[in-house]
Amino acid sequence: MRIDLSNGSTTELVEIPDRNLISILHPNDTTPFQDTEAELRKACAAAAEATRECNRVLILVNDYTRPTPTAPILASLEPGFKDKELRILVCLGTHRQPSEEELRRILGADFFERHRYEVLCHDCHRKSGLFFKGKTRLGTEVWFNRELLWPNHIIAINSVEPHYYAGYTGGRKTLLPGLSGYDTICQNHGMVTTEGSGTFALKGNPVHEDMDEAARMLLRPVFSIQLALDRFHKPCSLHFGDLSPSFEAAARDCRRIHEVRVDETADVILSVLQAPYDINFYQSQRAVEFARSALKNPAIHIAVSACRDGIGNDGFVQVLKECESLSVLLREKRTQPAAFGWHKSARLAQIMETVDLYTVMGIPEDVVKNAFMHPFHSIQHALDAALHRIGPDARVYVVPDAGSVVPVAS
Repeated sequence: MRIDLSNGSTTELVEIPDRNLISILHPNDTTPFQDTEAELRKACAAAAEATRECNRVLILVNDYTRPTPTAPILASLEPGFKDKELRILVCLGTHRQPSEEELRRILGADFFERHRYEVLCHDCHRKSGLFFKGKTRLGTEVWFNRELLWPNHIIAINSVEPHYYAGYTGGRKTLLPGLSGYDTICQNHGMVTTEGSGTFALKGNPVHEDMDEAARMLLRPVFSIQLALDRFHKPCSLHFGDLSPSFEAAARDCRRIHEVRVDETADVILSVLQAPYDINFYQSQRAVEFARSALKNPAIHIAVSACRDGIGNDGFVQVLKECESLSVLLREKRTQPAAFGWHKSARLAQIMETVDLYTVMGIPEDVVKNAFMHPFHSIQHALDAALHRIGPDARVYVVPDAGSVVPVAS
């Protein structure tokens, strides 16, 4: 079998012996669950009605790490806010500040030009820009962006995708981590190794439940627009209204799109991340996490990512670099102080107890090696090494769009 695999701006022809290849996994083929254009018209009318008596409206949008089609939604919403003060707040969590070009791409060039001076970006480290809202039952001290105090009404626009420890993106993640302080995010993400956290998990997931409780603390009305997207990042469904029910409805649709049932676990999974998930090493972990349930013990996972923006937040790399071994990291997890980066390194350590991680990524080899992974210069070399390691009967899945596929063993 010869397969062309797209990796960033390049394509590599990869050969896999027929006897080894189980299947090439894609997101489920779906037709739209709804007439999303009609639903968007309804959502815009409902948003205009919800904010009719308001004079200040704050719109919350995703950043450059999500495929959310924010621009056309903003263009449809804008006529309903002509007589109001408007601000747009980009929910960055701990991510870096966006460039002007990225803001144009997120918001639409015309919308950005009209509202350039109303566009704000969250900074989790600027304590003067935060306010304290309270503490969750799980002990997270909730600090939110001060801009949330300004409006009479809030509009949140999200796409809902699989997320490897919060269950799904979207909904309550707009507020935590999207608009939370650094310490708040660290405390919440410190629960990622706790039982119940995982892909598609909501009930009994402490990370999600903590996020949800924090979002409910905000005593401002939030009108929510939540989309489930297909493999091409086109809307399959659109749900609107209150934040939690619209998110939960979109999450159900999301799972129908991205959960791919497999009958056999594999010795090797080859996962290739596509944009926007291939932006950096930090975001590339989703490929490794999504494949967990479809791998044998032991196994090899080959993660391919262009890492267009380099490493990204390097906290987890520093944690791995400084630890003596993965087993030591896991033993010390309960006594380590909350620190951003620990949550990702601890999750990776759990995986690498049973899975060797091979990488083909646009970052320095020493960074990969310090993270207890094995770097390769090409997909073919990584695959050949994995097959040699496992043996001639190794069973392989290939996932060309790994950010959009969650293989689940039946």
